[in-house]
Amino acid sequence: MGTSVSISFGLVDVTAKQDTTAALPDRKAFIDPQDLSLEGVYAPKVATLERNYFKLDGSFRLFPENPEDFTWGVWSESMTGDDGRFTTPPVLTLTFQELHEAIGLTFEFDPYGNNYCNDLLIRWYHGAELILEKAFQPDNWRFSCVETVQNYNKIEIVFYGTVRPHRYLKVQNIMHGMNKMFERGSLKSASLLEEIDLSGLTVSSNALEFTVYSEDDDFNIFNPKGVYTLLQKKQQLTVEGTQDGTTKHLGTFYLEDMEMEGDKLLSISAQDGIGIMDGTNYKGGIYRAKPAHELLKEIMDNAGFGYTLDSSLRNVPVTGYLPICSHREALQHLAFAIGGYVTTARSGTVNIVAFPDWSNIPTVSIGRDRKFIGTKVKMRSLVTGVNVKAHEYSLSDEVEELCKVTLAEGRNEILFSEPAAEISIDVGTLVESGVNYCIVEGTADTVCTVSGKKYVDTEKTVTVKMAELPAGDKENNVDADSTLLNSANAQSAAQRLFDYYQYRIEQDISFVMKEETVGLLADIETEYGVYRGSVVESMDTDLTGGFVTKAVTVGE
Repeated sequence: MGTSVSISFGLVDVTAKQDTTAALPDRKAFIDPQDLSLEGVYAPKVATLERNYFKLDGSFRLFPENPEDFTWGVWSESMTGDDGRFTTPPVLTLTFQELHEAIGLTFEFDPYGNNYCNDLLIRWYHGAELILEKAFQPDNWRFSCVETVQNYNKIEIVFYGTVRPHRYLKVQNIMHGMNKMFERGSLKSASLLEEIDLSGLTVSSNALEFTVYSEDDDFNIFNPKGVYTLLQKKQQLTVEGTQDGTTKHLGTFYLEDMEMEGDKLLSISAQDGIGIMDGTNYKGGIYRAKPAHELLKEIMDNAGFGYTLDSSLRNVPVTGYLPICSHREALQHLAFAIGGYVTTARSGTVNIVAFPDWSNIPTVSIGRDRKFIGTKVKMRSLVTGVNVKAHEYSLSDEVEELCKVTLAEGRNEILFSEPAAEISIDVGTLVESGVNYCIVEGTADTVCTVSGKKYVDTEKTVTVKMAELPAGDKENNVDADSTLLNSANAQSAAQRLFDYYQYRIEQDISFVMKEETVGLLADIETEYGVYRGSVVESMDTDLTGGFVTKAVTVGE
């Protein structure tokens, strides 16, 4: 069974994407061109009525009823004709607040079936002045238009045609720079760690580590023309694996750290979108029956990442409070409250998925013929009960002093120790306020008193436990808390968490990865002809060693 791996490394201006304002008049109604300003956009593989596009091989999903719960990049409303040309070519305009420079533009079109625009024109501007106009003929779904351009703050892209007739223009990502491909000859090692936490109490982050070799000194830190000088944190890496002639997307990651080993080897570690969101700030808020899809969009747009949401969760009402926290923490609170978990596995985007149903038919099967010798099986600790804390937030009638702050000159962000509303100040100008903060424009060394009405948190503990303890066992309770749990959803959250802990059989197995991924329900052969259903919770895969995977599963 032949396997190989390639890692596409974007040598890009990482500031240009977040500075992007995108406009495409010719677009589908569900499309938001600002998806092009987000990291981690990887459109789902869904069926459309484009000619010869929807393959009946089981790999395509039906088009979602609520496409706005996904990030797509851009899709045109118009379709190419029999000749593969647009009657009126779509024009995409990208504008920027700051000046940027790059060694090209890299387009990611439609990876499913290698569909792409095969004829386009790019114009770079500095204000109203045209810097450069150049035509390109892409020949792959991921294509770099290599051209060094400096000091641009506007780009116009005219798309004339598609490689196949009767297709929409689809662009899921544009990077300001070019790709460098690491393949078999240069990759000395590569491993992929994927994890999920089905309890919902944490949000796991996936990691990629690899070592590359360069004969021409490209990765020597002392080489001023080497690739090392172009590497920046948060640069995108896309991993693809080929197995028996079939290529599959294994994930999108972002540069975290790198270390030279001599002058020929460079070791690189990267993390997924969840890891990137660990060091960010979400300003939180108070929510009253807010649909889950609306709150998720707020969180993810603010984080600057693409996402998908399971359709069964989109309209779950969310009531409660989020403090100032990282976007990763905000996602954890939301997913736990609505009955989902978060994963980026085998995706370029952040996916909020419904809690798995162990009664469903397993998606994959791992027989004894696929497992390596050395399987370990253990019983996890018995959890006899779950205590979940619920919160009810009500606004006090009393106006109180929230804090006193000595202002600096200009804008001052003031954070509250408790959530509050109806904010007022005695000096300066109140520019902006939320339940956790306010921004005050003021004069240096002026003392500002901030007042408002505090929210009162009334707590209640909801418990789910065994009716009777098994003989010889002691009580072992798990406590959980989320400020998005309330009297309406705490009971179901407690029951869901309790049910999860009753799946106690953990298997540590090794096998050659095929279609398996974390979160899938797998049938695992434990003895000849006997299979047990388990959910895959983690996979540590050797990408340069034949896709051998060390996995942890949990089930009955």
